[in-house]
Amino acid sequence: MLLLVALLLAAATDLTATSCVSLPRTGPVRARTVDGAGAGDTLVDYTPAGPRAGSGPVPLVDNWLTSMTATPLNTYVAREFLTTASSTSWVPERGTLAYGSQQLVAGPGGVVLLRLRDVVSLDARGAWQGDPTSGRGVDYRLRLVKEDGQWRISDPPNRLLVPRSHLDTQYEQFRLYFFDRSGQVLVPEPVYVPRGRQAPTVLLAGLLKGPEPGLDDVERTFFPPGTALDGISVPVTRSGTADVPLGDRVLDVDSARLKLVFAQMAWTLGQVPGVQRLRVTVNGAPLDPPGVSADVNVDDFSEYDPSVAWAATDLFGVRDRRVVTDDSQGEGRVSGPFGVLPVGPRSIAVDPLAQHIAAVTPDGRRVLESDRDGVSGRAARPSDIRTLYAGGTDLLRPAYDMYGQLWCVDRTRSGARLLVARGGVSRPVDVLGVTGARVSRFLVSRDGTRLVAELRRAGIDQLVTARVRRDLQGGVVGATRARRLHLEGLPGRIQDIAWRTPTDLAVLVAPSPGSSEVLLAKVDGSSTAAELGTDAALFRGRVVRLVSSPSTGTPLYVATSTGRLYALSARGRWKASTVKPGLGAPTFVG
Repeated sequence: MLLLVALLLAAATDLTATSCVSLPRTGPVRARTVDGAGAGDTLVDYTPAGPRAGSGPVPLVDNWLTSMTATPLNTYVAREFLTTASSTSWVPERGTLAYGSQQLVAGPGGVVLLRLRDVVSLDARGAWQGDPTSGRGVDYRLRLVKEDGQWRISDPPNRLLVPRSHLDTQYEQFRLYFFDRSGQVLVPEPVYVPRGRQAPTVLLAGLLKGPEPGLDDVERTFFPPGTALDGISVPVTRSGTADVPLGDRVLDVDSARLKLVFAQMAWTLGQVPGVQRLRVTVNGAPLDPPGVSADVNVDDFSEYDPSVAWAATDLFGVRDRRVVTDDSQGEGRVSGPFGVLPVGPRSIAVDPLAQHIAAVTPDGRRVLESDRDGVSGRAARPSDIRTLYAGGTDLLRPAYDMYGQLWCVDRTRSGARLLVARGGVSRPVDVLGVTGARVSRFLVSRDGTRLVAELRRAGIDQLVTARVRRDLQGGVVGATRARRLHLEGLPGRIQDIAWRTPTDLAVLVAPSPGSSEVLLAKVDGSSTAAELGTDAALFRGRVVRLVSSPSTGTPLYVATSTGRLYALSARGRWKASTVKPGLGAPTFVG
């Protein structure tokens, strides 16, 4: 927090003065909608004016709100509207509240009622919290007192208050990268931070805070506790090198962990346009990862890719009741029992290494598993197939995580039952908000930290997400309560869901009986109606399945009920794929 305070104060010295826009200041009540107000898409330094001599309580609060839209982000001017004591104690770094409309109502004795509506919230790291008021809005009763004959605010809320239009145009979504509990793969956490030259500093400050409270058994950081910036910023040179001055706490890690520290920094800062390398120093001396004696390229840690770089990229499916794979060499049956025996599964899943295949039997009551290639040197036998779960009611398509554990959802008469199979043994996992609900589909992220489910409630399709709790070996120990992902203006019912990136979901909907559309939804629930839309053309016809993968470069398919796959081209058009028609249950690994 001290770092961000320093950052906000320091930014004031880097601003150029511009003219400010004033608003009418007469009348005891002032209300306005701010959806259309904002600086536009172009980043322009903006220094708001300070308090005017003789301002009444309502105009002063109005100008105080305007002062919080300074770009680059700083609170230097905003503190001038506060009393001497509250200017020192005010902590806006605790979070951001963005509002669609505001109303100021003058009360007796210098009190101003501030009413904010259509609000959304960001936490201290910039993570999206949605509307914490469920549509009610927020009311602040601000008390103003006179200091040296001028009205000043004595009890400001410990939040940054900005118009929604300012958030939309001046903030950008990035990701903080932590590690899964086993330290094998990076876990992205979406955050919104101010665009421009402040982004590297704010991102690194968020990274150094560590995982969000409550997620300690979901993800981890390899920065030693107390690691901080040894300075007020992370400047980027014209050649693309981010200079990162760290305190000496980072020296407490061994060489193996230091590599993971650099991986977190490289993936986090490498998102910022123009950042190509890292130069890390401690007390002015360079700090290099093991085996490196120069600036670190931000692309040097691809092995920790959250989409799991080592995962297979082949397409799998069912043809003639047997499992086949389609790769650069064409289509062929797998050599194990599912490729030889006519099991006829209604859905399948393949582990990330493409070594194991799980299948739901045609009646939806059992989950079977076998090695992809069977036993070397002999023909496949029915005994090569093991039963992971029996006695089910209506099993959904299963999913593997990066640890090779298989997730299953059984839709029983009393609602969904979740199970995880590991080492051939399945056990139930309770997820509040999912267990017992009417679940239509579910996904598990490649990094194994997120569960997404599609629910049907009161005739409405909903997406919910929960975080998966694990031990240090990757074993599942539980999950957080599921929370709803609000998707504004969703056209039609959800037909299918799939991962498109580690933090984005492809959502298949049917806007009309004769058409289908693929939307893109952010896994933190921050997608607006406009952001849901993609460049993908409307598909004229009915499709029943999305086939996608978070791995970079894998195609996005839609599948018709006849087993014909259409691929999305670079121009956003749907074209018949090279996959032979009639493929059932198509899927990528995971």
